[in-house]
Amino acid sequence: MKPAARSKKGRGAFCNLPLLLLIGAIQFLVIYSPAIDRYMVMITKGKPGFPSLLLDGRRGFKLVVEEFVPEPRVACDFADPRSDVCELEGAIRIRGSTSEVFVVAPGGAGAGMNATQWTIQPYTRKGEARVMRGIAELTVRVVGAGEAPACTVRHDVPAVVYSNGGYCGNYYHDFNDNIIPLFITSRHLGGEVQLLVAQKQRWWFDKYREIVDGLTNYEAVDLGGDGGEVRCFRRATLGLRSHKELSIDPRRAPRNLSMVDFKRFLMWRYALPREHAIRTEEDEGAARPRLLIIARRSRRRFVNLPEIVALAEEVGFEVTTSDVMSPPKQNKKGALAAAGDEGHARMADASALVNSFDAMVAVHGSGLTNLVFLPMNAVVVQVVPLGRMEGLAMDEYGVPPRDMNMRYLQYNITAEESTLSEAFPRTHPVLLDPMPIHKQSWSLVKDIYLGQQDVRLDLRRFRPVLEKAIRLLR
Repeated sequence: MKPAARSKKGRGAFCNLPLLLLIGAIQFLVIYSPAIDRYMVMITKGKPGFPSLLLDGRRGFKLVVEEFVPEPRVACDFADPRSDVCELEGAIRIRGSTSEVFVVAPGGAGAGMNATQWTIQPYTRKGEARVMRGIAELTVRVVGAGEAPACTVRHDVPAVVYSNGGYCGNYYHDFNDNIIPLFITSRHLGGEVQLLVAQKQRWWFDKYREIVDGLTNYEAVDLGGDGGEVRCFRRATLGLRSHKELSIDPRRAPRNLSMVDFKRFLMWRYALPREHAIRTEEDEGAARPRLLIIARRSRRRFVNLPEIVALAEEVGFEVTTSDVMSPPKQNKKGALAAAGDEGHARMADASALVNSFDAMVAVHGSGLTNLVFLPMNAVVVQVVPLGRMEGLAMDEYGVPPRDMNMRYLQYNITAEESTLSEAFPRTHPVLLDPMPIHKQSWSLVKDIYLGQQDVRLDLRRFRPVLEKAIRLLR
């Protein structure tokens, strides 16, 4: 239809007379008629995306924007071995009470889609069936406008939907499965993103509040406790992107984000003062480089810790031993402090403590996760326990330091340095050939090699490692 011709000036008053009468009638009704106080009268019916004019006896005119339903865009990656992720654009409605995500299509269900319904578990341990059995499942449905539930809350920012379940509470997995994937998925949005969290652990969000608050400007929504709300978005990401253990592949990350960016993000959020470790040739006569030895409280402890400390001091380090994450303290009444508040304080203390060191030594375990707070150019020494754990140790704690511009040294102990040699005969397969045990089950490996051994370092054999660590700081 062609646009109407512009009217002449002399006919303007006549053409506008009906409009003037209409406005006068509306003003009369609003001001003088109490009979319409309890209902609203539709004056004009808007087209999709065009405001409808409503009359409200108590509030005067009200503009209601009817939702424009664009053609949806759906891109799901189910091939990645670490996590499933769906990117949704269009009219997206999310109802947490039923774990449903509705993609509204103007042509109705099936319009231009390969599938009209599928499920997704938004957690980053996709390949581990045991843990994935406990992860909430979201059902995504492509529906027509008439089939979708009505919006109760509209958001102007995109959503990121993921699960806070699984290994939540394990220090390594908190960073590897939640924090770093969340950084990859949302950091480029500059805080303008709404987190929708299945299986939300309130204490976890309290503990890591500095990190979460640096990624979103909005309170994270607990999908399981969201009542019957239907939250509407124009964009949503279901699931978190995960590249590798405790690290990021910049080639796959938005804006080529890297682990160096992540380290600087942590420095910003925890106000850490040291970006770079000491350079000894620049500080002749100054303080010695500082070495932190992680003293585990459970298995895989250093049995001869005092001797190791003495050796490190002899080599040239100023040495401190700590488990870094101290246990919760009791208040005056003997009760434990709230988990979230205590964890939050411990994170602030731990990050500041670790950042003050130039090198760190630890037996393979979650304590090595603290390397994310070390300054760049620092040295990380991982002591790998007996049990053919070398590959696992390298993937989890060997690659990340290098990705963060740090130096990494790996020390693989011998059977004589493991307390397992005291529990099993020298010819036992546990000591001679761990591979059959690996083939039986990971649970058996975990029970024996991670759960039953401590470490007694051979000081003569370990000395060159510490000497190299000193040289790397020059």
